[in-house]
Amino acid sequence: MECLQFGGNREFWSDFQDEEEIESYFVHCYDYAVKKIGFMGTDKNIICAITVTEQNRRNLFVYYLPITEQWRIKVMSNSRSVKGNKLQQRDEFGYQMYMAQRDISKPLLCHSEFWKQRGGEMSYSTLQENFYNEISKRYGAKRGESTSRLKYTVPEQVERFCRIEGDMNDTLPPIKGIWI
Repeated sequence: MECLQFGGNREFWSDFQDEEEIESYFVHCYDYAVKKIGFMGTDKNIICAITVTEQNRRNLFVYYLPITEQWRIKVMSNSRSVKGNKLQQRDEFGYQMYMAQRDISKPLLCHSEFWKQRGGEMSYSTLQENFYNEISKRYGAKRGESTSRLKYTVPEQVERFCRIEGDMNDTLPPIKGIWI
């Protein structure tokens, strides 16, 4: 089970006229969640949605199962390993081969395949950017700052982020990003 959380700080909520407008905002958030994480655009995989209201903070929590109707499966060759297991087939360039699988009647419950269908490693960032542009910007939300340095790096640069405390990378400025 996973959860999408929609919320804001005191300044964000102070711009709303009344509780009805806040409720309307959360309806838009829920509709957005159904569109982005719902099984085939429905709420069939959404277990529940809960609004938590505190004096200075309000949140909508949408709990769901990461179910997808399509995924990739390995294409197996007739070759076998030393232990006798079938090996995955490779193409003429040496890349492992996969085949698309789709089954609406028997969807797959799988976090990794669910998010691969939504953009892979950048899926969360894309989701946040998209939410900001489609929903929260209309309500006057401001973008936060992301401290993730991996978004804008190439694979060769990722190695430098596997580092030790106190090295020169501690002084790098954060990369601009957004938060939902």
